[in-house]
Amino acid sequence: MFDKCLGCGQRLPVDSRARAQHKRHCVKMKTLGLTLRERHAEEERERKLREQGRAERVLAGASQDVHMEVLAGDPEDEAVAGPPSSQPEPPQVSSRGRIRKAIKRFKDFLPTSYAGPSTPCVAPNAAQPSCDPSPALSIHSNIHPDSQHRPADDPHINTPPHAVSSTSPDPLEPRVPSEEPVPDPHTSWVKYQSSTNAFGLYRIFPINPKRDPDEAEKPVDSVCDPTSFRLTEVDEEQAPLVNESPIGEGDDPPPDSDGSVNVKPESPPPYAPFPNVSTFDMLYWQNNDSNTKSNSQMNLLTRGVLQEPGFDIKHLEHFDAAREVRRLDDYIEEADSSPFSANDGWIRGEVYVRLPKEGVCHASEEDTPKFTVKDMWHRSLPQVIRAALQRPGMKSWHMIPHKLFAAVRPVKSPASASSSSTSARNRSPSCPLSQSSSSSSSSSDSSSSSGSSSTSDSSFSSDSSSSTQFLSSPGDDGIRVYSEIYNSDAAIDEYDRLLAQLQQDGDPDDLEYSMTMLCLYSDSTRLTNFGPASMWPLYNYFGNQSKYERVRPSLHPAHHLAYIPSLPDVIQDVYTKIYGIPATAAVLTFLKRELMQAIILLILDSDFMYIYTHGQIIDCGDGVRRRDFPRFFIWSADYVEKVLLACIKYLARCLCPRCRINKDHSIGLGTKADIFRRNKIREDSDDVVHRITLARRWIFEEGLPLTSVYLDRLLGDLSLTPTRSAMSMRLREHGFNFYSLFVPDFLHEFELGVWKSIFTHFMRILYAAGGDRIQEFNKRFRQVPTFGRVTIRRFSTNVSDQGKLAARDYEDRLQCFMPVWEVLLPGVDDRITTDLTFDLCMFLSLGKLRCHIPDTLESLDDVAKAIGSDVRTFAKKTCKKYDTVELPREAAARGRRDARLTASKGKKTSSGGGRNRKAFNPRTYKLHSLMDYACTCRMYGPTDNTSTQTGECEHCRVKRLYERTNKIKHVAQIARHTRRADKLHIIKGRVDGWRTELRVKRFQDNHPRKRPREQEPHIPAKRPQVSMPGDPAQDVAGCAPELHYHIADSRRNPIDIPNWTFANKGDPALKGFLLNLHNHILTRLTERFGPMPSTSEDEQALGEFSFADRSRLVIHQGRMYPHQILRINYTTYDLRRSQDIINPRTHGDIMLLSDSDPDVDGSGSNHGFEYARVIKIFHVNVRLHGSPMGEFERVDVLFVRWFRVDHLVPAGFKAKRLYRVEFTPTGDDDPSFGFVDPSDVVRASHIIPAFAHRHTEELLGPSLARNVASQSPEDNMKHLDFRYHYVNFFADRDMFMCYYGGGLGHRGNARSKAVDTALDDEDIDSDWQDVDAELTDLAQAQAAEEEYARKVAQQPDPVLRLVPEIANGTGGVRAAIFEETEHDMAGNVDDDPGADEEGSEHDDGDEELHRSMAQHVDDDGDEDEVLDEYALENYAPP
Repeated sequence: MFDKCLGCGQRLPVDSRARAQHKRHCVKMKTLGLTLRERHAEEERERKLREQGRAERVLAGASQDVHMEVLAGDPEDEAVAGPPSSQPEPPQVSSRGRIRKAIKRFKDFLPTSYAGPSTPCVAPNAAQPSCDPSPALSIHSNIHPDSQHRPADDPHINTPPHAVSSTSPDPLEPRVPSEEPVPDPHTSWVKYQSSTNAFGLYRIFPINPKRDPDEAEKPVDSVCDPTSFRLTEVDEEQAPLVNESPIGEGDDPPPDSDGSVNVKPESPPPYAPFPNVSTFDMLYWQNNDSNTKSNSQMNLLTRGVLQEPGFDIKHLEHFDAAREVRRLDDYIEEADSSPFSANDGWIRGEVYVRLPKEGVCHASEEDTPKFTVKDMWHRSLPQVIRAALQRPGMKSWHMIPHKLFAAVRPVKSPASASSSSTSARNRSPSCPLSQSSSSSSSSSDSSSSSGSSSTSDSSFSSDSSSSTQFLSSPGDDGIRVYSEIYNSDAAIDEYDRLLAQLQQDGDPDDLEYSMTMLCLYSDSTRLTNFGPASMWPLYNYFGNQSKYERVRPSLHPAHHLAYIPSLPDVIQDVYTKIYGIPATAAVLTFLKRELMQAIILLILDSDFMYIYTHGQIIDCGDGVRRRDFPRFFIWSADYVEKVLLACIKYLARCLCPRCRINKDHSIGLGTKADIFRRNKIREDSDDVVHRITLARRWIFEEGLPLTSVYLDRLLGDLSLTPTRSAMSMRLREHGFNFYSLFVPDFLHEFELGVWKSIFTHFMRILYAAGGDRIQEFNKRFRQVPTFGRVTIRRFSTNVSDQGKLAARDYEDRLQCFMPVWEVLLPGVDDRITTDLTFDLCMFLSLGKLRCHIPDTLESLDDVAKAIGSDVRTFAKKTCKKYDTVELPREAAARGRRDARLTASKGKKTSSGGGRNRKAFNPRTYKLHSLMDYACTCRMYGPTDNTSTQTGECEHCRVKRLYERTNKIKHVAQIARHTRRADKLHIIKGRVDGWRTELRVKRFQDNHPRKRPREQEPHIPAKRPQVSMPGDPAQDVAGCAPELHYHIADSRRNPIDIPNWTFANKGDPALKGFLLNLHNHILTRLTERFGPMPSTSEDEQALGEFSFADRSRLVIHQGRMYPHQILRINYTTYDLRRSQDIINPRTHGDIMLLSDSDPDVDGSGSNHGFEYARVIKIFHVNVRLHGSPMGEFERVDVLFVRWFRVDHLVPAGFKAKRLYRVEFTPTGDDDPSFGFVDPSDVVRASHIIPAFAHRHTEELLGPSLARNVASQSPEDNMKHLDFRYHYVNFFADRDMFMCYYGGGLGHRGNARSKAVDTALDDEDIDSDWQDVDAELTDLAQAQAAEEEYARKVAQQPDPVLRLVPEIANGTGGVRAAIFEETEHDMAGNVDDDPGADEEGSEHDDGDEELHRSMAQHVDDDGDEDEVLDEYALENYAPP
């Protein structure tokens, strides 16, 4: 009985007579009863109207006598069903007045190759009915049409070809073939097109490649995230397949019955140079990537060594590790195709630099004294290239660049309805479309899984023959996709120039010309946390290799080229011995620049320049003979390294290594003036070379000081240094502009640059605002839930202190910053800072995409412009309100710097012990670089191709190798260790291939009926192992990637449902639990067995069933079996396979597809997803009487608590706010709790509490539903929930693309239309519109500049106009030097020899670079030089 009246809420008396009297006289109770009766009457009328409408539709269909079946997602649905209604459908209401959650069924698709259709993922534990065709993928609907392409209905445009199949889910309209090949009008060759995969992707090649690795057979685990699926770290490409020799030298026969390898007599065994395979296994285990022998390493020893086929303990009777290591170091192979070449080793060389002295003249630069730097360890670059291309692992490399496209209009082809359709898979790869065969047909195999422990055959394989089709014109392409370096514009353009060369004399016509894409990385690093040990490695990566392999250090993608030595301390002794005085700081800086260029000259020797011009013929590891030409594309480095390599001054007047923009103009980011200025790119022109040559002649032959004002006049307007680039000296004659190598670095320049500086100033503002804002800020961050395995980690207790953090820590802070920062600042300041933070999140998400299309690149440009506007508004309006000073950590770091300066120079600093003022400085190179990222992505692919993160990972390997040395002359020892690791890695691939042959031999022995060799099953050689369902370690290792979800098979700790619900009968979460569970299961069973007989179709559509139908459902023993973890596998936007783990205790939030269409205006009214928090994961065994179910079957269920989207606040990309959700209150029309089919879960969701709105106890009373993720014990005891939450769609890149739209791999959850992401940057502050009136017409300005350059070029020596004292004086350079020296002695310059004569802040680049390089490997956490870049206090006074 109720204790309170439902109408007025008063407490009811205990006496039954008094209680009844109160109910009769309570007016509000009568009103409530009337309302309920009216609601039931209204529901009854609606039910009758629905039945009447259904009957009318049935009669209308019978009168037409047409049987039509509309399949979900079919492109022809709209034509069959008619145009959609303009008014939204009313929400579905059950007979009890509850609104049913409209959840859309989710279909997961596996990534596929380019020759076959995609395979729908099968949910476990479900008997498979006849599957509907999968919904057609509409690339056009996911993204805005590219303005550069003609409309899709243009009669001159043909849609791209595809592999047509009778069972293909969404075939594309085939291209009409040409009668004869028509060459490209811009080149002398025809273009070939590959087949189109089920995701609408196809490739266009400038020539017909002899081998296309994307068309080869690949299992699904080759596109799996190694972190999510815990793949074994084995280079699977190194291991040959079944039909290949274990040592990669042809189709040798399988091993003999005794286990010996049947190879050619001259071929060494696969484990050579070791005497047996057991010795190799032990040595390989010793030299793996781990220095600590943990439990996992012991498991690897027992399972991966001692239990391997061929291992014999008797082989180790006389084992000596030192002897075997020497055997490995001395091992070479004489075969030309072997990667173990005697020439490919480390070379101990030396370089020299010239020593200038001011006032000392020499006859020429060659006569100047030189200083030799010894112990320069390097490798021959031509031999590195040859060895890399001869490895079997290069079978997955792309030696011919191509363009990647997505089909614009994937409509159903009429040929797909035919039983025998033309298949692009069966066309010959060596001829254009007009010559291809079109008589064969193809079929696709589908497989399913039933039960949690079963898997589906999801290896996305294809025929070895691929379709290459002729394009009638270059303009007939689809939507361009940018993903790798080998499909970037830079690779295509360079290969076009390469093919334009004349064919080498003597080359056969069928010899393929290939191009290796060299990507360099260099940076100094400390090898220990304490001590001076450091290294400066130079790595080379090959852009032909996929970036998904380059980021895995276990695959050894980095090729160590050189270990750059520092300038020895003995240089001062040598300089003093020659000139009598020590070298100045300016001289030392000059020598460091010269040393770097001398090392690059040593690497770019005559052998390399020969193959750069003429190429080298190599028998590659994939069996193709090629003439290969190396080309440089990228040199990844931080800003200090770029300055050193580009030979420009550090933070000088022109601070960018790519353009000539002035430092003072960098704040105009995104304006028209800024775009005009940054288009003046740096070029290795004759003018630059002449200036540097003239400056060097003055320095060495005339004795001009390096700090001379005349040098600054000559070089200062371009911020050049008197050092000639080695790249310029070697490659300029070939038309190579070395400035194009220095691409932006996302890690150092955005995450550790722009965002770190803005975050630091946010903290200064919180300190200046006072109160407990800093404490509240730290408290909120501590309550932010984690996400994924390593996506978003737990934040530290004191986030504002920053501490010693990596780039990933700043990335996590930016992704979670908005809910934490909310209303910490008042009014307009909160809006300005939140807008800036949202745009920074947008730039982070777009900038780190691993796959781009034109729309995302245009959005990246727009976001960069918006950030420029936001930064200017923030600096001009918000920063002026607060008197900001140094943070406590900054003050402590400054004190340590001053102490070091005092100890080194012996003079005290003038700064006191307090905290100095610290203003926000937007005039930085890193902010200026934001507009360069989109252009870089168009040229070289996404930023993960150019980021220094890959090189930083290789540094970790070098540090592990340092621990294996004796710390004496460690550079040489590390060089030997890297060579050993590379050799062992190659031998490991050979041994794995040999063991694969053993497994094949055993398989053939156990199966007498042998199939032909070409039809033998593909048995991978040591493929990455995935723990399958049913494995005892399945909760640790993960599940098979073919499944969409996985729940363990455990039946431990069963729960009796009636007893459990009775024990918690007061819990509002369990109200109607058993009834709703029956309805949920029956709803899922109707999809298999059809409608239930005792319930109307309308009621079944609402998820409600009659008592008679519910009685047919039997739950075995009334028990449910709980589980702790649900694993969700999904295909990412870039066609990779990844996994989310749903754990109610830690990560319980999920997202599902909404049954209604998402909005297109970004208002947040409906964005296509529903959200829930998982309370319990369990399965039940059920049986439905009177159905084909013979036995009890398992049904997996999620018990969830629903969120609902708050439509009262603006949200989305246009509003620049996150979507806000709240728990559905109990007693509301919307259901608060419910059940979900795990196969409908799209992904885990990162939902962060809205800390500014505090807690509430109105949503739910005491309940077990709070014993889940993101609930503290204190809140659970007080029965509190956060009033609102925010959906963090910036959690990772794939999550962002789910909301943004345009993900190529998002077939199952593809948005019908991309959201409107227009950024309000149209109103740029007029203060920054500083384009001069005569420069508004850019064409006139360019013409005027060219005319001026033409007139200047007619002068005898145009650069001498910058130094009229030398050009017009009587004494020339020496007289100018004497005059300058007399002027200095008069006291007109600073005593510091490194200071600049004019005292300009732009001309102190030499001294700044000297200090930066001296502290470049400083790892004490101060990050002095990075902070100094943002320490200019000249912009925003209080």
